[in-house]
Amino acid sequence: MRPAVRCLVWELDETLWDGVVHDGTSAAPRPPASRTLTTLSDRGVLHAVAARGDRARTMRTLYRHGLHDMFSAVEIGWGRKSAAIVRIAGTLGLGLEGMAFIDAEPVERAEVSRALPMVRCYAARNVDMLPLLPDFRHDLRSGPMPTPPLGFARVPAF
Repeated sequence: MRPAVRCLVWELDETLWDGVVHDGTSAAPRPPASRTLTTLSDRGVLHAVAARGDRARTMRTLYRHGLHDMFSAVEIGWGRKSAAIVRIAGTLGLGLEGMAFIDAEPVERAEVSRALPMVRCYAARNVDMLPLLPDFRHDLRSGPMPTPPLGFARVPAF
């Protein structure tokens, strides 16, 4: 059995919202994408961004829609999505086998699948189905909480 997805990496344009930020055609987030973002966050799945475009414009759009705090890592630029996913995994301290990627573009999914076969790739048109898949059904927050650094959990509060 494959490990549960620990982080879902999003392309934003035509995936999280309709339109393209760089072209000035982006709109409000798609309701199914917003629901999936919230549902998976509630289960303990982290979210990250691997998007092409102008970083400043894209960040303004994330802030404008109140979504910036939903993402644990953000990679925006003009490079390959597979390279961005590797950097995100390193930033978050996760293995690539716990990563997934969602994008509307088949070419982008194919590039990631070819370069990183252990990363699961999903079409944006299926965003509302992700919470139903076995890879996303685990509550990653269940079980005992890990002990914080230096054992602060054992220090009695006064």
